[in-house]
Amino acid sequence: MNYIFISPAYPVTCTHFCDRLHELGVNVLGIGDVPYDTLNEQLKRSLTEYYYVSSLEDYDQVYRAVAFYIHKYGRIDWLESLNEYWLPADARLRTDFNIATGTRDNEIGDLVRKSGMKRVFIEAGIPTARQHIVSDLEAAKAFIEQVGYPVIAKPDIGVGANGTVKINSESELISFYEDVPSELYVMEQFLCGDICTYDAVIDSHCEPLFESMCTYPPVIDSVHNDENVHFYTTPDVPEKLR
Repeated sequence: MNYIFISPAYPVTCTHFCDRLHELGVNVLGIGDVPYDTLNEQLKRSLTEYYYVSSLEDYDQVYRAVAFYIHKYGRIDWLESLNEYWLPADARLRTDFNIATGTRDNEIGDLVRKSGMKRVFIEAGIPTARQHIVSDLEAAKAFIEQVGYPVIAKPDIGVGANGTVKINSESELISFYEDVPSELYVMEQFLCGDICTYDAVIDSHCEPLFESMCTYPPVIDSVHNDENVHFYTTPDVPEKLR
């Protein structure tokens, strides 16, 4: 099996994934933007080969790296980065090289757009904060009349809390629209509470083999108060979260 791992050195936890794949006899083919000599020894042992590019943002360089691996090792079975930031590039590479596993370019929109994921949640019957696509001030006022202050405005496409704004009053709303970003933004109802994740390793029948749950305090408060973001793993997963 040939497995291309994009950015195997970052985050550092990717080393463990590469190591386990190597133990299973997989050809782990790395593509990264840090020199080979800077990789940790465990990662070096795990990689069959490593292709250095000066920037993972340069799609042409990464494209040529994948083409090189196909020429040398044959068909690629998997291509992954395990990094939210690279999801669109991963999908584009799978599409361009007809890699059958994983999300393709025409499927990635709902995964990277907050508005797309909101629609998926609603269609699945999952309760979610109400959302408004940012357009003009009057439309925003009409939305806030329904949900009340505060509201959260954030890029439709973005990682973490980058570009996120908490709007507490009409004066802050007006200020936001005086310099509204050019990229597409969404505005959401503000809900208080902890953030809980559900993570699982599943088998070929989609049955969980291992489950875990992490709890975070409200991340938006940590960002705006310049606090450290922390989380903890709970000993049990509540049944209603499954």
